[in-house]
Order: sequence, then structure tokens, then C-alpha cells
Amino acid sequence: MRITLFILILFHSVLMVGQDNVTQEYNIKDAILYMGDSMAMGDKSIKVKKIISDSRCPKGVNCIWEGDVKVLVEFYEDGKFKGNKVVSGSSFPVGEYKIVPGFNISISEFFDVEELNIQKLVVTPYPEAGYKISPEEYSVELTVSEPAEK
Repeated sequence: MRITLFILILFHSVLMVGQDNVTQEYNIKDAILYMGDSMAMGDKSIKVKKIISDSRCPKGVNCIWEGDVKVLVEFYEDGKFKGNKVVSGSSFPVGEYKIVPGFNISISEFFDVEELNIQKLVVTPYPEAGYKISPEEYSVELTVSEPAEK
């Protein structure tokens, strides 16, 4: 047990020494959006268009597969449509919510900005056995990050 603990501490120390000390500051923007709502970030905006599919395993049901949720997101700059992207992932529980992994989903291709990323995407409500969620009930919590201007 002590040897294993020592090896883990040694491995962690080596990883910490090898990291770059240059830090980048980021602007973080959070919003809870319903279908059709937009989140503005300066001259850029992100619009949650619709839930494409929701096959997440309902509460109270034992599933072999966790399922996933797919969200159609549109991108605008200066009010002009730049494109759209389907963001999807599997769910995992965090407290009473299910989080869709979406860490560092790049959306830079729609804007002239490096490292513009969706950091978090939480779709609520979470499905329950025997209840169909209507499109108006869905909300999407988005966290988007972009490098801060120096």
C-alpha cells in the first residue's frame, strides 16, 4: 500500500513539473437558454435552436446504455448566420442533474477567434419514466469560454 501511494505521489509530482507556467486568461459566459433563446458574447451570439433527440436513460429505469442528448446550436456574428452544429454526448449524474460532457467543444470554426469553446452543456429536465418532455420544457445551460484580450 505504501509503495503504491509513493508511486502515485511521484507520478503526480513529475506531471506537475512538466506543465507550462504560461497562463491564459479566459472570458467565461454562462446562460440558461430555452429553445430559441440566444446568448450574446459581444458581436457574437449562440442560439439554442432545438433538441434533435433525447435518448437519455429515464430516472427509475435500469438501462444497458446511458443514451445521449443532441442539441442543435446556431451561431451568429453581427446578426449574420455563421452556421450550426449538433452538440451531443452521454449523460452522467452530478447532484440532481445529468451533465452532458461537452468540455472544450470547439466552436472557433464559426468565428475568427482561437480557442472559443463550449465548456459545459446541461440539458434539463432529465427524462422520467412514463413522462414525455415537450419541446417548450427543455432548457440548456451553456458555459462558453474565449481567450481574454490582452
